[in-house]
Amino acid sequence: MNAAGYDTVVFDLGAVVLGWDPVPAFATVLPAAEVPPFLEQIGFSTWNHTQDAGRPFDDGEAELIEKFGDQHAAAIRAYRSNFELTLTGMIPGTGAVIAELQRAGIRLVALTNWSHETFPHAQRRFGLLRRFSDILVSGAERMVKPDPAIFRLLIERNGLDPARAIFVDDVERNVTGAEAVGLTGIQFTDADALRARLVELGLLGPREPVTEPVFHLTDVETWRAAMDAGGYLWSTRDVGYDLQGYVHLSFAGQLPALRQRLYPDRADAELILLELRPEPADPLVVEDLDAEEPYPHLYAPLPVDRVQAKPLS
Repeated sequence: MNAAGYDTVVFDLGAVVLGWDPVPAFATVLPAAEVPPFLEQIGFSTWNHTQDAGRPFDDGEAELIEKFGDQHAAAIRAYRSNFELTLTGMIPGTGAVIAELQRAGIRLVALTNWSHETFPHAQRRFGLLRRFSDILVSGAERMVKPDPAIFRLLIERNGLDPARAIFVDDVERNVTGAEAVGLTGIQFTDADALRARLVELGLLGPREPVTEPVFHLTDVETWRAAMDAGGYLWSTRDVGYDLQGYVHLSFAGQLPALRQRLYPDRADAELILLELRPEPADPLVVEDLDAEEPYPHLYAPLPVDRVQAKPLS
């Protein structure tokens, strides 16, 4: 246990761990410029909060269609139908903080205002969520933050001692609600500020810098496709960045064994070696997880503009 006595950190998910934006879902049926006024017209924020509190989407959609007319039915239903598009990715750097807390022996729990009908989209897509020992979803419990009842349920279900638990949320009223039941609150702005606060509270120490180059192996076709798309979306061979939660990297001495394990069926000429020279701000954590030795993991998209790519041969 750390010197301050904390043993648990509870994370909000939206805008802390995962990015979310409702606009792309509605833009599948409306011109993008018309989406913000439409959301204002239907009172989207209040309406969506009601689904977060457990109301079925069928009922919520029916209410809006009755109020605004059948001509808006397709737009109203577009949010749930295209919910996957609202998930904009992982918040850069938060995963590294989660990984460091896990390495430090801190229990990780999540408490999110989210509909139980749409949350499975996030569970399937983001492997980082597996780091949490419990995720309390408001829609499944039919109560939402900052209701004191949901914080009491969190404490009871996970056997928390509030005096030894920290709660992280981007919304001030939710942080205030957590503090009212005895948790230590942190209002999230970005991963660096969160980490600095956790250092102040004694849960983490200074991040150990990685000063030597790190490497990533991929095949020529995947790298060309990434360059055409403007971004590299993979963690390792056939495993996406979102699904794994980080970009899997290696040190120079680990490359021969890694090459043999990942690409035994490919010739050197078919492979690309990517070299990245770490910078202090990179959310890079060296951890072993299920491997026999520790590897560097980057908890942010690969910065392709800083990578040196060359054929393995």
